[in-house]
Amino acid sequence: MSTKDKQLKTLYLLRHAKAENQDLRKNDHERLLIDKGIRHAEKMAKLLKSFRFSPEAIYSSSAVRAQHTAKIFAEQLGLNDRLNIDDVFYSASQQIYLQKLQKLPDDLSSVMIVGHNPVLEDLLVTLTSRSPFHCKMPTGAIASVHFHVSLWSEIRPATGILRMLLYPKLFAE
Repeated sequence: MSTKDKQLKTLYLLRHAKAENQDLRKNDHERLLIDKGIRHAEKMAKLLKSFRFSPEAIYSSSAVRAQHTAKIFAEQLGLNDRLNIDDVFYSASQQIYLQKLQKLPDDLSSVMIVGHNPVLEDLLVTLTSRSPFHCKMPTGAIASVHFHVSLWSEIRPATGILRMLLYPKLFAE
């Protein structure tokens, strides 16, 4: 297949919204979103819905704060039946994230992964060859990366084009 015939795959990386502070008395996996985090997730989900293209499926970490963030996006984008929870996205390395990406169903042209730092920032740097300075993902941040490939399995480090990186603090409350 020539380069001209290749399709576009789009990856949305979403860092979970603002959650409770870490507390030694509480399991990290169970941390909840705070009210500000919920408001920011709702704002960012509405913003993404207003764009011309949005994800066709959402894959989320199993952490409560990530699941809640993913559910807010799924509801806003009409993807409740396309929300997948996966323990791997809670504590995996960027290499494991990349392997999971490469195994996505090829009938999907765009997907969202809801996860955690520092893995999301590291993955964004790896996929786009951008400076870590330009790949900061505060809570609630959404990055969009385009790949000129037909199959998810063709994604390799340094092949993505960072098209967007937005986060709640860019917008007035």
